Amino acid sequence: MEESHFAPEQGRRRRVRIVWLSLALVVGLVALLLVLAWQWALPRYVESRLTETFSQLTEREVTIESVSFDALDLDPPGVQVRLNEARIPGEGDGPMFGSDVIVAEVRLASLWSSLWHIDRLRLASPRLHMVQDAEGALNLAQLSVGDEASEGDATSVRIDRIDIEDGRLDWTNRRLEPPVTLTLNALQAEAHGYDSRSDEPFTLQGEADWNGGTLSGEGEMGFSPWTVDVELAPRDLPLTTLSDYIDTLMRARTHAGQLAADLRVQSGAAGEGATRVSGQGTLTGLDMLAPEVDRSLATAERIDIEGFDFDSGQPRLDIERVGLQSAWMDVRIEEDLSTNLTAWLPPQDDSQDQQTQDENPLQYRIGTLAIEQGAVAFSDHHLPQPFEIDFSALQGEWRQLSSAQEGDGQLALVGEVSEGSPMRIEGMFDPLGDRLQGNLRLEFERLAMTHFAPYVREFAGYTVEQGEATLSLDYRLEQGQLNADNHLILRQVELGEEVDASVTDLPLRTLVGVLKSDDGVIELDIPMQLPLDDPSEVDFGSIIGQAIRQALESLVSSPLETLSEVVEGEGENDSDDGNEGDSESAESGDPNSADAQSSASDEAESSEETGLYERARTRQ
Repeated sequence: MEESHFAPEQGRRRRVRIVWLSLALVVGLVALLLVLAWQWALPRYVESRLTETFSQLTEREVTIESVSFDALDLDPPGVQVRLNEARIPGEGDGPMFGSDVIVAEVRLASLWSSLWHIDRLRLASPRLHMVQDAEGALNLAQLSVGDEASEGDATSVRIDRIDIEDGRLDWTNRRLEPPVTLTLNALQAEAHGYDSRSDEPFTLQGEADWNGGTLSGEGEMGFSPWTVDVELAPRDLPLTTLSDYIDTLMRARTHAGQLAADLRVQSGAAGEGATRVSGQGTLTGLDMLAPEVDRSLATAERIDIEGFDFDSGQPRLDIERVGLQSAWMDVRIEEDLSTNLTAWLPPQDDSQDQQTQDENPLQYRIGTLAIEQGAVAFSDHHLPQPFEIDFSALQGEWRQLSSAQEGDGQLALVGEVSEGSPMRIEGMFDPLGDRLQGNLRLEFERLAMTHFAPYVREFAGYTVEQGEATLSLDYRLEQGQLNADNHLILRQVELGEEVDASVTDLPLRTLVGVLKSDDGVIELDIPMQLPLDDPSEVDFGSIIGQAIRQALESLVSSPLETLSEVVEGEGENDSDDGNEGDSESAESGDPNSADAQSSASDEAESSEETGLYERARTRQ
């Protein structure tokens, strides 16, 4: 009886064990399948979804080498997705985007929805290559398809926060020829609020190393539509970093200098289709070179720029104030009578015809150019012996400069010339305009005549031993011509040896003696007209000769005493001129002598017709 009673119980227990073993086996198999799915199937699924999603968003074939997962204790539940070697291809010149490692904290439920919700995205050593094409379009503008992403079968992406560590940004501008690339390294950045479904921009901030300097910034960026509105603050940036851009503004070349600035940059929708840059900045240690030779054209210890405003759509460059401290500039007249001032104008673009350039030129405007402790080295190399003179201790302002000549170009400048001779320049002149227009008055006091020795040698054929000059110059620039009224006061002028008798037939030694007053002063008024398109046509010798003639004729009220002093020293020359009879009659003191009357009549007629200038010539 007992054996039959325990046999069914043992069978029941055996069946229970078999059921539990079966259940355990099923659970184990399910767990194994879940592990396999987690380790293999889910990563493959996510990798496929990610590549498909970002390929849709960027319209490029996105690649991801591998994907791995770790569970996260989040509410709601989430996973950490690690992407290795993610790449977004570029246009034949390397990837547009690449990152060795991307770690995303993803809400688990979003893996199976049309919206990928990423709480945080961390990018380790990412590389981004921005390319602006010849028409101004940026490749980043394709990183979102905007409205298409909101359609039912399209996957959208929302990222609450993006962290970038040790990134690199390359920006290539193909609007310039050849293209120019700027590079930021060691980029640390943080962005918030990216949503591919929205046309609202996301916020970002960060800093990076920029060619030995630093760049920090914050602002907004959006992909659909493309828009940038950021505040940038470069510090200790070598100015040579921007030399390719500066080359589009002027022919002068950047050699040295550092930039610190606070700028606002707007592009795309924020810039109404153009690029706008505004703000202020400071340049230190500036050194600019001449266009074609390694020679300094200008230097400055410091340049402060206020109210900077550039608009590529106009195109226009406005600056409210430029302050120059301890600035120096080289001004040269070349052998062909051209000047090096053209180095400060934009270069001509040979790839465009002149009509195209004229239709869309860059417009300049400078409200005030303030100069403190400035200096200018002026030289004239069209002479056999170059003329050089230095201007120093320059103080003043130049107002309302404009390439459109909207203002008057009001100039007020004082300083010193060479060894402490005072100078002053006042008037209106705008060098930025296409038409040279203006009125200037220049005053120079007590200049050593030895500085002008190259001009005296070239146009008079003599060296200069001593003397001082005070100049008052009135210049009027109208319709391509310079009209000048020059008033010269010469003191204690002494000519040296004659070095070229063929330069002029003027009896300069005699003339200097005639023109000198009792205190050794000579005053000359020299009017001059100079066609600026071909200044080589002007005969400066004739202009100076005419001025001397007018000065001599101004002495006609009492010429005899003046001339007699000169003639006394040249009696021997007079005895050889074949007019001995006339001399004897004049010396006899007989006013009734026929010869004396004839001589006086001839002399009066000569004075009327040719002036004292001709009589002085015959006395040499």
